[in-house]
Amino acid sequence: MNTVLKDVVAVPASQGNAIGFLTWNSLANMLITPDELKQKLVESGLGNGWMPKDIRLPDAFRRATSEKFKREVSPGVYENYMFREVASTSTFVQRNLVCETKDTKGRRLNYVSDAGALVLDRKTGTVESSFVSSMAQQLVNNAALQFDIYRNNYGANTLRTLITSVLKSMSPTPVRPSGGVYFIPVQFEGNLDALNQFVASLEKGEAEKVPVMNTMDMKNMVTRKLMDHLQGTLAACENGVANQLKKNELKVILEDAKAVVSNVKDYEAIVAGDLQEMEAYVALIREKVASALTNMAD
Repeated sequence: MNTVLKDVVAVPASQGNAIGFLTWNSLANMLITPDELKQKLVESGLGNGWMPKDIRLPDAFRRATSEKFKREVSPGVYENYMFREVASTSTFVQRNLVCETKDTKGRRLNYVSDAGALVLDRKTGTVESSFVSSMAQQLVNNAALQFDIYRNNYGANTLRTLITSVLKSMSPTPVRPSGGVYFIPVQFEGNLDALNQFVASLEKGEAEKVPVMNTMDMKNMVTRKLMDHLQGTLAACENGVANQLKKNELKVILEDAKAVVSNVKDYEAIVAGDLQEMEAYVALIREKVASALTNMAD
């Protein structure tokens, strides 16, 4: 990835004197069992403390019934199939297969709310199915098979969340507006190596790191990116409050903001120039977070 930053050059780690590292990773869609995931976490050095929560049957069931299917039944006329949840109690979850017929102009020609159905028994984990056509039978049976897979395997989204959580523990600063590439202070090198080893051990995972050397140009670059990060964090807090986001959505923004403020201490030896502007942003973010949390509690 030689286009990460036009003014950063990869330098062999053997030259030492690094202030940190640029890192990025990628993970394609894949499945992994809990036992295999735990083993890879332990072998990488991250430890099984990073294991995600146990797979919940209702979550696996909803995931298995989240796909949509479309087919043309006559020139300009299409059937759209999708699952919709119709009941969720302490004992079962029911999701019906809906069939909507539309033409190319978007006009609804027909609607069947129960072309098929899948009912999950929360206690036993068994699934009962029903259907009214061969197409519905195929889609319902496929969803049931997917449920058997998802109940026993974590997916790529869970793994990406895990990777992001580990990365956040290393005081990361994004270095691209579009995200995906981060600067990690040198004191977290061991943690970063463990994370990259873990990602690389996954069937469809890749991870890299590039040393950022202790030069004034590189310190200025990190300082700029950290300032951008603080400004973006403050804007996210202000927008979240102004737009009256739901409490759970705003809470995520505020928790991230608190982490960003806390992470600034890990950059004290790196930041170049006058710190007054940066300290002012830190103070503003703290004030905004405290005010928002107080209002949420009212």
